[in-house]
Amino acid sequence: MNVLILTNHLAQLCGSEIQVLELYRYFKNNNHNTKIYANMIGLPIIEYFDQEDLISDINQINLDIIDFIWSQHCIFASLFQNHLYKELHLKVVSVHLSPYEMLELSSLPYMKLLNCEFVANSYETRDKLISLGVDNNKILISGNCAPSQYLNKEPKVKYLHKILVVSNHLVEEVITAVDILSKKYEVNIIGGNKPKLVSPELINNHDLIISIGKTVQYGLLAGVPVYCYDHFGGPGYLDTKNFQKAKYYNFSGRGFNRKTAEQIVLEIENNYNHAFDFSYNFSEKNSFLLENFLDKLINNQTKCLITQHQQKLLAPYIAIEKKIAELYTNMKRIELHANYLASELEIQKINLKQKEKYLENMTSEMHIIKTKIDFSDQKIKKLTFKKDKFFKKYQKYRKIMKLSLTLILINIFSFIIYAINF
Repeated sequence: MNVLILTNHLAQLCGSEIQVLELYRYFKNNNHNTKIYANMIGLPIIEYFDQEDLISDINQINLDIIDFIWSQHCIFASLFQNHLYKELHLKVVSVHLSPYEMLELSSLPYMKLLNCEFVANSYETRDKLISLGVDNNKILISGNCAPSQYLNKEPKVKYLHKILVVSNHLVEEVITAVDILSKKYEVNIIGGNKPKLVSPELINNHDLIISIGKTVQYGLLAGVPVYCYDHFGGPGYLDTKNFQKAKYYNFSGRGFNRKTAEQIVLEIENNYNHAFDFSYNFSEKNSFLLENFLDKLINNQTKCLITQHQQKLLAPYIAIEKKIAELYTNMKRIELHANYLASELEIQKINLKQKEKYLENMTSEMHIIKTKIDFSDQKIKKLTFKKDKFFKKYQKYRKIMKLSLTLILINIFSFIIYAINF
């Protein structure tokens, strides 16, 4: 099967890009000829693709040889900007990864017209699509599924030692919590200014994951306790009480309150055993497997018949998509720069905290030294006082001795004179 994946950006190690990478690996591993088009392509993620499979010029795409199109970020209409095909008979999947991001929703009018299939990453996104007129029977929920390589058959030990924090937008309360936890546990942070592709080995090498989004599914499959929290807030440890609500919001943290750093630390330490038991007994792993989802999607033989007339109807959307692509590409570049600056700011904050801590230690040491000096001064004064007191006694004793000696000499002298006269 010839597969075409469409996405706006393919550069960072982030949500939509990671999804494209996992799809790509699935199709390649199943011997499908797979090509990817993106409006913006860059490092570091492109290192994980065969470069000949990446397309940066949309005019290089020939839909006559394509069997399956995975279209996310509103790009599909642009495939017809310079070419009309006689007739196309292929499977088209309109993919939506957010309930509020317009880049995910602006293709809905023509995708409904083409009678394609829809994929929503969560129940929240599905409900948004339904509210915009998409037939519920045409929507398949992916659950932001993850590859089966993350399944861990080896039983974990109920012991908290190594903590993995995965985030591209660390918030103050998490940073402070990490500072506190680092005094007792080994804490590793990836994301932001420390980009690293998450792997099954990385997940299985830790006893706890603090993250949102796709990393949550990794933890669920691996049987590693997940503390779901980031810039939207979050439920904290996943358990039977909050799981369905957290799943509805795609484990984004939405729908829950923010917490203080102290709350986070207290919950992590006090509720770890309960969270471990939930992860160990988690029974819904099959619903989060990428292979299960894609097998189901591919086995559904429904295809779109796209006539020349329908292709012409797409023409008004081409200019809109081009403008949207320019806007979001520029926004993505600005976001990359903003994330870099934010990461640098966080580093400076951490450095400042370390310097403040150093100054506090120095102040404490200076106080100790001052106390010692004050004690020494008091001791010197005491010794000086004793010395003065002793000296006064010595002076007094000396006077007495001199007086006594003088009297003795006078008596001796008187006795000698008396003896001579006698």
